Amino acid sequence: MRAKTYNIRTAGQANIPVLGLGTWQSTGQDCVDVVSQALKMGYEHIDTAQAYDNEKEVGQGIKQSGVSRDKFFLTTKIFPDDMKFEPEKLVAAAKRSLEDLDTDYVDLLLLHWPDDRVPLSETIPALCELQKQGLTRNIGVSNFNIANIIEAEKYADVPIVVNQVEFHPFIKQKTLQTFLNNHHILLEAYSPLARGDVFDNDIMKEIADKHNVTPAQISLAWILSDKHRIAIPKTSNPDHLQGNLDAIKVQLSADDIKKIDSLARADGRKIKHPDYSPEWDD
Repeated sequence: MRAKTYNIRTAGQANIPVLGLGTWQSTGQDCVDVVSQALKMGYEHIDTAQAYDNEKEVGQGIKQSGVSRDKFFLTTKIFPDDMKFEPEKLVAAAKRSLEDLDTDYVDLLLLHWPDDRVPLSETIPALCELQKQGLTRNIGVSNFNIANIIEAEKYADVPIVVNQVEFHPFIKQKTLQTFLNNHHILLEAYSPLARGDVFDNDIMKEIADKHNVTPAQISLAWILSDKHRIAIPKTSNPDHLQGNLDAIKVQLSADDIKKIDSLARADGRKIKHPDYSPEWDD
């Protein structure tokens, strides 16, 4: 039986469930099964991307779950490979994603990385047009720094509701977070467990023991303790699904949050794309 609708964050016209299932590196039947199981057990937010090469499997998992399309929030991302960010190619890529996902629309469509080869003055209006056509309900970006977002907002006539970036206790994102808050854009955390590093940190383990939960749940609870943030932990293991979802219930003290805040460091970033990574703000 599906759980009741859980917490949401609002930006623009988007109401986004605070915790979703990330599907990076989830492939084949494992992807189908974990998406299906997640939706059946109450997840209401699924995240994928063209670059993950699993949109068809995500679509199959959605169908296998039997959960109605209007009961969950679906995100995908368009990658700047092969100049797909040219306006006409962006539109074609979006339609291809919808076909692979076997859906008439996504709830959120993101530009996956900034790409200097094609100006945002061309791609952002094309993204906005996709929203006006109803192919996506909302638009956003991923891996954009402040300068990228300022540039994107010049050309957007609908709200940019999300910036999906690497975020966990060990990364410095305070400058970006403050900017996003001021621009009413949600920070959506990918790699929220720092690729497993949260399990080896003494402070995270100490706080987890205090609350009788796992360091993964503490990391997610810390992210969600800020009303301007949401998270998409990935897993291909159905056994981890409930634990991640239960992190929503963990209530951290101000002292817990202060201790976790102190873990951010200059070398904490885990994800660096060799071709597209911008100059980060922290």
